Amino acid sequence: MTVAEILDWHLARYPLIQAQDIYKLLHQGVFGPGHILITPSAARAAIEQELVQVVRTGPVALTEPIDPTGKLVRVNLAPLPPTTAMVERLLEALTETVEIIAQTATATELADIMRHRLAAAVLWCRRSLPLQAAFLEKLAQDADSAGFPTRHHSAVYLAAYHPAYRVLLSRLWLGSTP
Repeated sequence: MTVAEILDWHLARYPLIQAQDIYKLLHQGVFGPGHILITPSAARAAIEQELVQVVRTGPVALTEPIDPTGKLVRVNLAPLPPTTAMVERLLEALTETVEIIAQTATATELADIMRHRLAAAVLWCRRSLPLQAAFLEKLAQDADSAGFPTRHHSAVYLAAYHPAYRVLLSRLWLGSTP
């Protein structure tokens, strides 16, 4: 998939997506979930709580594309059972994802990938979400200057979609039954 194809996929499912959400999506597809794993016990508690409290409003894709290489995906929590076994499976995959991502590329290489993907996303926005293009371009410039920090979803996206997922290496998730 290309960046444009990933963004087309998300726009079709989340038509209220904002520049901030696009940035977050691309950031996750480059840097993975590192910011969410503070300690294994905190990550476990967050997964347990989210699996129980997730808003289940209808059919949701189990995984969502976030990385043109297919290496990383978002795994939605809504379709998953709130069992101890599922918590352990998610925690194990999350921990391994963080460790592997940290070993695969330098900060400079990741920043270059992020710049390239953001540039592609700005072009996509000009065509598909023109009202968000200038916001994304400014966000990309500011983020580059700040070292590409993580961002939260926009308030619009949070209110409309109640996102609950974990970013994982696709090979640790896909091909096995949740």
